[in-house]
Formats: sequence, C-alpha cells, structure tokens
Amino acid sequence: MHSISFPSQPFAARAARNFLVHSGHVPVVLLILEALLASPGYFLRIDAYLLLAAGLAQAFVAERQAARTALDALLSNLVGPLVYTALEVMFEGGDFFLQWHHQAYWGFALGFGVLQSLQIRYPNRDAALVLAESVLRSAIPLVLYAMFEARSKAAVLSVDVFFGDRAHTFLVIVLLLLGALLGFAEVSLRRSLTKIHALTAQLRQYSEWSLGRGILNKAIDDATTLSLKRVDRAIVFMDIRGFTAWSEQQTPEAVVGMLNDFYAAAEESLGAVSPIKLKYTADEVMAVFADAGDAVRAGTQMLTGTRTMLADMGLQAGAGVHVGQVVEGVLGAQGAKAYDFIGDTVNTAQRLCDAAAPGELLASVQACAAADIAPGQTRDVVAKGKREPLRAAVVGVSA
Repeated sequence: MHSISFPSQPFAARAARNFLVHSGHVPVVLLILEALLASPGYFLRIDAYLLLAAGLAQAFVAERQAARTALDALLSNLVGPLVYTALEVMFEGGDFFLQWHHQAYWGFALGFGVLQSLQIRYPNRDAALVLAESVLRSAIPLVLYAMFEARSKAAVLSVDVFFGDRAHTFLVIVLLLLGALLGFAEVSLRRSLTKIHALTAQLRQYSEWSLGRGILNKAIDDATTLSLKRVDRAIVFMDIRGFTAWSEQQTPEAVVGMLNDFYAAAEESLGAVSPIKLKYTADEVMAVFADAGDAVRAGTQMLTGTRTMLADMGLQAGAGVHVGQVVEGVLGAQGAKAYDFIGDTVNTAQRLCDAAAPGELLASVQACAAADIAPGQTRDVVAKGKREPLRAAVVGVSA
C-alpha cells in the first residue's frame, strides 16, 4: 500500500498505519498459525514475537524511504521476511528454510513487491494492479489455511482434494470476491484522495497568496494566529514614481504585465529577508517585518532589484520605512475578510514613501534606532494628517 500517503502525520503514526494496512498482514496471520501449531507456552518464548518485529521493521523502512521508485517498492517488501529470516535462523538453524509457512512469507512478500513496483512503473495501469494486490491480500488466510489443514492432517496438499470439500470452495470464492470488492474500493479511494490532494494544494496556494506563507503555516497549527492583536511591526512601502502618467499611455494588458514584473522583481530581490506578509496594491508594495533591520534591508534591496526593469520604461521607485504598533489580524465582514495591518505606523510608513525622491528610501528616526542604524543625512517630512513634521533619514539612494 504505497500510493496513499499522509506526509503531515508524524512518522510513528505513518509507520503504524503501514503496519496495519500492509506490512503486518502476513506476519499476524503467520503468528496465529504458528501459535496453533506450537506446543503450549508459545507466547512465553521470545521467538514468538519475531514475526511482529519483522512486520514493524518493514513498516518503518517503507515509511522512511524518501524516494518511492519501483525498486524501492520491491525491496521494502522484502525487509520483513529478511529480518524474520535473520532472527529466526538463530533459533531454528537450517531447518527454518524447510518450513512451508516461512516460504509462504517470502512468496507473499515477493508478490506484493512486484505488484507495487509495477504500479509505480506503469501508473496508467495501476487500477488493475491495485485490484490484483487486493486479491493477493485476501489470499493470505486462504493459502495459509490450506497449508495448515494439510499439516494438521499430515496429508499432501492437493488441489483436487482441497476443492473436493464444498466448504473450501465456498471459502475460496468468498475470500477472493471480498478481495476484489476491497480492491475496487481501494481504487476509488485512491482516485478520490488524488483529487483531494490536488484541491488541497490549489487551495493552499490561494491561501498563501492572501495570507502569506508564514502566516498560513502558523494558522494551520494555531487558528488564534488570525485573531486581531496589537503587535510591534516594521512596515516598508515602495511605489513607482510617474506610474499614473505612464499607464495612461499603455494598454491595460501592458500595465498588468509591467506590474507583474515589478512585483516579481521586488519579491525576488528580498532574498533571505523573509517578510511576515507582502501586499501588492496597484503600483505599491507593502512588506511587513518583525525586525526593523530586516525592513530597512528589504527596502534598499527592493529599490535595487526593481531599478533596471523600471528604468527600461523611464520609471523609478521610492520607499519608506517606519516601526511601531499595529493591529494585525483578519479584518472584514462575513462576506469578505483579509489578513491586514492597521494603525498609524502603517500610515506613517506610507507617508514617508510618498515623500521619498525617486530611487530614495526614507526611514524614520525611530526605524533607524530600532535597526541600530546611525542616521546620516536627515530631513523633516511634512506629511498629510500629521501635526508635526516627521524626522527621517535617507538610508538608500540608488544610482
């Protein structure tokens, strides 16, 4: 059972699931068989539990494999009988290889290994191969029952004699039919899970676009991440100078194409500086950081990273940085919500961006102090809505 996976589960949980749905099937049936054939006190001996150990070892190895190739599938199915053989030979010696139920373990392991490797090699035929695997699984108790009956009656196993008993015929038909039905159910389940995985990946991508990857990952683990809260943040704004006049002379498609290139260049230029969230609005980029130093670096890197593509169109960008408290979380009514940042800190960063000259980054003196940057050239910025001028430092000026 290799194609249905739950990578988000802990490794131990995935290994336990593998044991229950695949690796433990033959060992458990063989354990019951050996217990019925053995003398009293069987479960008091350590070798009674070697089969379970072998099945668990196979489950752990199968889930540990990073790459699932056809060879991986074949070899992982041989881990169980290989471990069991290596351990049991120490107790039974060479007689181990003469016992039919030990041979049956190897036979089923090879059968499952071949069928699962073929599913990987020929994915367009996986439905028929999954069905065959399910039928083979249903044959485990059937084959071992036939061997057990032959052993208990000290008779040679004969197909004619076995099927001469109508109860045996009934047992074969019912078990194989159940195996086929379970196989069809497995095929349907795998196809449904494939669609669910694709849909989940698509929805995750859409959610990342809205929330940002960092916020989304935290929200999945803790839903309270999206709740409104007051926090300290460093805000960066960057926008294009002369965008409105330029866009009036362009087609809508050309404007959209340029903006997408602008956003891509800004995001790529961040490098290892990871924002809490990036937000794009028309010709404006807003980036939110927990660290003021990261915010200042991001502002200068975005100005540098977008310089060439904007220069080709006769345009430039300016940027502003400020730090302080904001209200952060999901805002909106029932019909439409978005994760956003509200407060005077955001407004101040935007005003500094508006006041920056082309190619310039203005950082408030508060941002410089928080980033441990000594402000060099400073000036007072008269900003709309502010009673007092904003003291800002010219941190980065592109050539």
